[in-house]
Amino acid sequence: MVIITRRRLLALTALASATSATACSRSSSSGDGGAGEGSSNVLWWDHFDPLEKALTGLFDDFAADGGAEVERTVYNPNDMGQALQLAQTSDQLPDVFTNLFSVPSAALVADGTVGPVTLDDEAQQAVAEVLFEGIHVFDGQVHSVPIFSHQQHSSLAWMNREMVQAAGHDPDAGALSWDGFRSLCADLVSAGTTSPWITNLAFPDRMGEHLVDLAQAAGQALAHGGGSAGVTDPATGEYVFHADAFVDSLEFLKSLISDGYMLPASTSLDAREARVRWASGDAAIFFDGPWNAGVVAGEFADFLPVLAVSNVPSPDGKGVTARGPAEGQFWRNAASTHVDAVGGLFSLLTRPEFSAALAANMDQPPTDLDAVSSADVADAYAAAIGIFRKNCFLAPSPVARNAAVGTVIAQMDDVRPNLGEIAQGYLGGDLDDARSALKTYSHAVTAEREKAIDAVTADGTEVSLDDWVFEDYHLGDDYDATKY
Repeated sequence: MVIITRRRLLALTALASATSATACSRSSSSGDGGAGEGSSNVLWWDHFDPLEKALTGLFDDFAADGGAEVERTVYNPNDMGQALQLAQTSDQLPDVFTNLFSVPSAALVADGTVGPVTLDDEAQQAVAEVLFEGIHVFDGQVHSVPIFSHQQHSSLAWMNREMVQAAGHDPDAGALSWDGFRSLCADLVSAGTTSPWITNLAFPDRMGEHLVDLAQAAGQALAHGGGSAGVTDPATGEYVFHADAFVDSLEFLKSLISDGYMLPASTSLDAREARVRWASGDAAIFFDGPWNAGVVAGEFADFLPVLAVSNVPSPDGKGVTARGPAEGQFWRNAASTHVDAVGGLFSLLTRPEFSAALAANMDQPPTDLDAVSSADVADAYAAAIGIFRKNCFLAPSPVARNAAVGTVIAQMDDVRPNLGEIAQGYLGGDLDDARSALKTYSHAVTAEREKAIDAVTADGTEVSLDDWVFEDYHLGDDYDATKY
């Protein structure tokens, strides 16, 4: 069980009423009683609001085929972690939930919070090549299945096609070099766009993701242990946030600010606010993930035909990126009484029909990228998936090599300021020496890992720095399950 303090519990209790008021459910049933206790329905909590149509269709198909009804509750991501912790302390966890406990999923398996599922034969065959021991499979038992592809990142350059064309550039020309990006910004200014680029400096987690994407596109190979703080040099296993690729990427972004290309309000904008300003014509370019197309379609439909997209800028315009194996999004409460029903629902998550429904949402791409080609999606979203298919690869994961790495990560305390906060501070003018701050961060995270390894190995668990080393990995290659 994930332990919380008494003070924390009191805070969560105070939050409970507010949280339940903001959550929404597609069912009118009360759903009281965790793990389906006293209910014939499967209780399902997640934070994927854009997946409403895809999941509702899946639940309806399951019920129509004789399965249980599903009561789905959608939480704001900021609230769901607290709701889960509160539910756990009172044995009220739902049958299925997304892991926003702020601990690696392997830790939830190890402490018995989540349990295995049984997939049908068709599902087992469909996911055979995308399941990894230590990420989806534990002691040979499947616990979760990925619904999204690892072939994606958060730093596509989304453009206002009309503004870019007015500046004399082709918005469909493909990825830009850093110099080419600066040249585009200069020409946008000459054409009358006061602020060519807008970003979300008030969203440090996203800034951390941008920096990892830019550093990889600048040539830094990385192993992925989970989140921006979990990336390491595969050659040595060390944290290298102060390496040239990270520092140079920050300097590239800083140059855009120094040259006056960033909308000044960016310093106080999160991603949603920045997107609104960008779609309103306050800037021409906005870095964001593939879900940007889906959000624009839903909230700024008139702007959708104007969308254009290219890959994250890199020193030579040819950079590639990689992510570790895509994690499973949904987990079964180990205490659930609806084991067979959850297995049936998870099996449906692997079907081509669900991938097609995901693709139509224009959110994160489905595991099966081919589903996008036959879905009714905007041209810019199809272009984004084409970029991912060509330029995004499968990185090694120390968790996939040794599940105990997940336990180590769970033991590590957060280090502040973190990667995104350092980027925020340097680009916002509060930090003068980016490399020094990043080096301090690398050393602090290293010390946390050493402390966590000592704690985990004290009980005889075998895990070491060697689990983070992948000397045979090269950025631009896929590190599939056969290489562990």
